[in-house]
Amino acid sequence: MPPPLKPCIVIALQSPSTPELIVMVRVADTFPTPSPSESSGRVPLTHHAILDLVAPFTERGCQLDLAASDRAQRQLRFKPILHPDLPSAGASLTETLILDNPEPEHFRLRRLVSDEAGLSSTLAIEGPDPGELLEQVEAIAVGRQLVAVEGVHLARGYRLQQSAASERQSAHWRLQLEQAEAQVEGVCLSLNAKTGHKMPAEIELRANHDQRLRVPADLFAVLGWEWRPMRRFVRFWRGSLRIAATEPARTREIEVKLAQAVSHLAQTLRGDPGAFHARWQVARWRVTFQRAIPLLIGLGLLGATPLIQLLSIERTSLVWMFIFHAPVLLAVGILAMRELPVIEIPPLPRPLIGHAWIVDDGSGRVESLAAAPARRPEPPSTPGARGASEPGLGAHEETSMQGAEAG
Repeated sequence: MPPPLKPCIVIALQSPSTPELIVMVRVADTFPTPSPSESSGRVPLTHHAILDLVAPFTERGCQLDLAASDRAQRQLRFKPILHPDLPSAGASLTETLILDNPEPEHFRLRRLVSDEAGLSSTLAIEGPDPGELLEQVEAIAVGRQLVAVEGVHLARGYRLQQSAASERQSAHWRLQLEQAEAQVEGVCLSLNAKTGHKMPAEIELRANHDQRLRVPADLFAVLGWEWRPMRRFVRFWRGSLRIAATEPARTREIEVKLAQAVSHLAQTLRGDPGAFHARWQVARWRVTFQRAIPLLIGLGLLGATPLIQLLSIERTSLVWMFIFHAPVLLAVGILAMRELPVIEIPPLPRPLIGHAWIVDDGSGRVESLAAAPARRPEPPSTPGARGASEPGLGAHEETSMQGAEAG
């Protein structure tokens, strides 16, 4: 493909003494490459505009970090503020404010709270007045964004949204939890509550360093009916949590359930896999029944269908019309549910036989999170018996653990 033509001006000069001689002059104009701010249509912040924007922040003791700010992208970053020894977090936290002005009379304020390990949480709010945004952000305690549960820091991301006035209450700002994350014994637990209106929140478990996580499918389902069994993907596990449909009950319920999940996960990963079944045996059988409910309903409908012929029902009655349209009504009811039921034959719960929750797939080694006794040195084996003496799980233990993952 030929390069694009540049704009140019061609001037023809003819000498009076020699009419046959014509001089052609070509003048090319090269336009400068626009900067990112010009290409996006943004006007860089001027010094006077910066002074006006930081005025409410300066009154509250926030200092502008001009070196870290980006005038071309209309972003102002303030110097970090250290909060030592917060009771809710059990450690020191760092607070950083970032103010964006992408459009005229439109501002976005974010408060980043991070710990010494690098785990961070974000509180975001948008509106036309930076001073009001800062006032609403300061009304939320810093320790609410990052809390400690069982010695594990749980980062919770929020958004402040303005609710319209109604007959019962005036316009106000509403706090909404959108996402959360925690690092528990080498496993990343993340929650996504931005799944849609009245939809359940998504829970995801992933082992660090590209390792494989081996947990039972009912890891969180044993905590209650609102927890759904997890499904295994290539490198992570995903489940769902049924929560309230509207705020503020939705955020409060997520905070309580998520803290319960972090505590349960920490205690489970710090213990031996074999102790999980002994501790949650009754709850695991309840989860098995819960997973079998869609199948039992389907079998019940199929079994009750031939019995309709034994009923003496007139063809013109409403009962007959309801029975005739039952398949359509059942399909509409299933589609109207917040989450589609899974029709499956659930495996029976059984003990988890294995030595670790995390497997290093790269070298085939097993990294034990629980305290394991030291192994005795094995005698040297012959080349023909090498495969039986390599470290790892035995055949029976590997089969039992894979079956427990499906359960």
